[in-house]
Parts: sequence; structure tokens; C-alpha cells
Amino acid sequence: MPFKNILIVGGGALGGITGAVLTKEGENVVVLDTDKEHVEQMRNGLSISGIREMKIPVNAMLPEDFKGNADIVLLCVKGLYTQDALATVLPVTSKDAPIVSFQNGINEELIAKMAGEERTIGCIVLWGGTNEGPGRLVQTSRGGFVVGKWPRGTTEKVPDVSELLSKVAPTDVSNNIIGHLWSKLLINASMTGVGTIAGLSYGEVIGNDVAKRIAVTVMAEVYEVGKAAGVDFEQIQGVQASTFMDKKDYDTISKLMEYGFKDAREIKPSLLQDIEKGRRTEVDFTNGYIVKRGKEVDVRTPANELVTNIVKQAERGDRTITINNLEEFKNIRLVL
Repeated sequence: MPFKNILIVGGGALGGITGAVLTKEGENVVVLDTDKEHVEQMRNGLSISGIREMKIPVNAMLPEDFKGNADIVLLCVKGLYTQDALATVLPVTSKDAPIVSFQNGINEELIAKMAGEERTIGCIVLWGGTNEGPGRLVQTSRGGFVVGKWPRGTTEKVPDVSELLSKVAPTDVSNNIIGHLWSKLLINASMTGVGTIAGLSYGEVIGNDVAKRIAVTVMAEVYEVGKAAGVDFEQIQGVQASTFMDKKDYDTISKLMEYGFKDAREIKPSLLQDIEKGRRTEVDFTNGYIVKRGKEVDVRTPANELVTNIVKQAERGDRTITINNLEEFKNIRLVL
């Protein structure tokens, strides 16, 4: 294995579970996290339940305590903290070490500016997890990874990253990772955004016709912005996004959503979890990002803008999360 020193930045669900599995596989892993209690518990034994059951001590520490030299970085922090995290770890990272983003949204743009495009590798994480407290993580769904050089093409490091991550879950390589990231954004903005403002799980969004229709409208806006930005969307659940998004065929999209999330119905949106815990959300990197990019490419995004505003109001404590928030979309033309 070409990576002798693996640095995982962020010991939450994705970073912690990945770190635990790689540790079990005999890899030299350090997990950085800012939560001192969580770090201590990981060192004593990180407990993972759900889809994957294990307990293993993980070499974890606070960011300021890491003095080593990493030859790969798995970036598993929220988009809010990308810049600060990179500023901390880049000085203790090999100059050619790949920076692999496990994050929601399109953080690769910032990573490429700070670390260089040749080192920037996008990663789609197709499984989910949640943090139950210090030293306790839950893997909530099955799935693998898709990795690729940002924004397109490949480098000699990509197969090495794929080989490493395949020890955690099945890993595919893409020459169009930007297309995969935008296809994932179709889901994150719609299911997570709408589920958050209404207080619904993914399954409850699909089971509520109003919520589902709003989610499809959000998805349609994401697609139009991406198309205007020149994105070549990748497949969703084995179906090319253009085959159903170009037609705006609500019935087909609805059926695909029901099929695609049949094993993920219990997932609680990450933005909702943040609001419930009194933490800042990364809505600016999902729905808010679509609003920003929409203005740049002259595509209107009223549904994404309303989702963003409601999430931010809830974040500040100025609004209650309730299904009644969906009533505010009555003045927005929904996908038929």
C-alpha cells in the first residue's frame, strides 16, 4: 500500500467509521477531532453499531497535537470548516499527498485553490452514519465509494486511493467526479433540505405528496443550474439523470425516489440533526450553493432559496421545525 501515514480529519460518523475499519485492517491511521471527550473515547475504544458492529481503539488526537507527516488526507469535516481544517493540516502533509473530500456539497473547489487541483480528489460516500455521542457511532446504511480526480480525468494517485478505501467498502473510480458530486447534490438538496425544514425522515418525505413534490422541484432547480454550468450529470440509481430530469416527469422521478430510498427510509437529514443539537448547518454548501451558482449562471432557484432561508431561521432559533413550513411553498410553481 503506497500510503504509510493516513490522516483522517474529522472523527464523526464517516471519518470515525472509516478510521476504525482501516485501523482494524492494519493501516497506520490518525484521526483528528476537535472534541476532546470524543478523542479520549476513540483512543479507549470506538464503538460502532448498526450495519457494522465493532469496537476498536483508534489513534485519535486533537488537531494541535498532530506533529506527524501524512501522505494522504481524508477530509471528513463539514464544509463550514474546510478552510480552517486545511490550513491546519497542509503544513504537516506531504507536498504531493492527495486530499480526499468525503464532504457534502462541492468543497473540492476550495480544496483545489488551497492544495492544488492535481492533489484534489472527490469522493462520493454512498453509505450513511450518525454520531450518538463521544466514542459511539452508528452506520445507518450500506454502500460504497466513488472516487475521482477533481474535476475530471485521473491521476496516478486515484487507483491508490481506490485501493485504500476498498478496505472499507466497495470503491469505484470515475473520470467525471464532478458529475457524480452534482448528482449527489440533487439528492442532498432535495431530500435533506426538504426533510429538514419539515422535520421528516427520507421515508416520510417520500410518503408525503406535498413534501415529495417540493423535493422534486428543488431537484429540478439543481439540475437546471448544473446544466447551465456545463455539468455532465452521472447516473442516479442506475438511470441517467437527463433521461428523467429533462422531461420533468414527476411520476417517473417519484417512482425512482421511492425505489432508490427503499433501504434508507429511516435516515434523518444531517441538517436536521445539526439543528436539533444546536449546531450550525452546512446548508450554504447544499441548497445555498445552488442559489449562489444559480445567480452566476442566470437560473432562478426560488425553492432552494426558500429552503435555505427556513433552515437558517431554524438555526438561529427564529423558527420551529414543523411540517407546516411546507405551506410557504404554495407561491412557488412546483414540478407538475
